[in-house]
Amino acid sequence: MTKQLICVAGLPGCGKSVVAHLIIERTKGLLLRTDAIRKALFAAPDYSDEESIRTYAEFYRQAEAGLAAGRVVVMDATFYSHASREQAAAIAQRMGVPWHLLRVTAPEEIVRERIAQRTNDISDADFRVYLEMKAIFEPMTEAHLVIDNRGGLAELTAQVETCLANINVN
Repeated sequence: MTKQLICVAGLPGCGKSVVAHLIIERTKGLLLRTDAIRKALFAAPDYSDEESIRTYAEFYRQAEAGLAAGRVVVMDATFYSHASREQAAAIAQRMGVPWHLLRVTAPEEIVRERIAQRTNDISDADFRVYLEMKAIFEPMTEAHLVIDNRGGLAELTAQVETCLANINVN
């Protein structure tokens, strides 16, 4: 598998982590989740600005290290800002690897149900956080593929396979 950086973006509850896991199953790459990194760094996260800065610094550091080791790296985060997406693209450029941005979407009523049904999930995001993130999510002007996660797992898997074929993940 050729090393590359795949960023899985979207609002809380849309299914980013499921998509990221499907990609990892196919690529055998390194999965990086901001939720997991935050919990590893902070025993009781408070989601302060300082904590977020440290979390994302580590997130990007691990991505670069994974690419340097020759791995496919899959980054799972909201990537709600242009700056966060630009930082990932800059890492890929610096490392000389392809960068791919996938946006996972789902209708709000489905997101509300999924978040309400979460159990044993590393994410602390509730529906209030979803609404807050939705309000500040900056439009994606970068080239990206969209995965519509309103259906079942079979449909989602098929969309992931199509995306991977479109970005030439072999």
